[in-house]
Amino acid sequence: MRTRPGMTMIELVVVIALMAIIAGVSAPALASLGQPRNVSGLEVVTTLLRHCRATAIQHAHVVNVTIEPTTARYWVDLPDTTAILSLPQQVTLSARSPRVHFRFAPDGQTITDEPLFVHDITAVTPILAETWTGQIRSVSR
Repeated sequence: MRTRPGMTMIELVVVIALMAIIAGVSAPALASLGQPRNVSGLEVVTTLLRHCRATAIQHAHVVNVTIEPTTARYWVDLPDTTAILSLPQQVTLSARSPRVHFRFAPDGQTITDEPLFVHDITAVTPILAETWTGQIRSVSR
């Protein structure tokens, strides 16, 4: 019996089947690669506040954040940091006063004057800051 260089038909079918399985598993991940992720309004606000707290700890200085709920604008006490929170549609912010202030200390403590409320389609969620631990948390109702 002579041996020929190359692959048998069975080997070729097995390789093609493995490639089809790998393509089937990875196709959904690749399809959503270029699309923006669905981010909730709650996630946008908590990410901003957690980032400001981390900046205060990292740079060892106080960081003050002011959020205006009616316009979704915020200010950080660093130069040129006035911006508008890009909230998803049908998400609004509210508070008892026209502006909510968060103060992040270098030791991790957080002081806020009142809770900030995120109004989503399904729920109203307050964003609170733990004074001593500095953790930003949301309380689902």
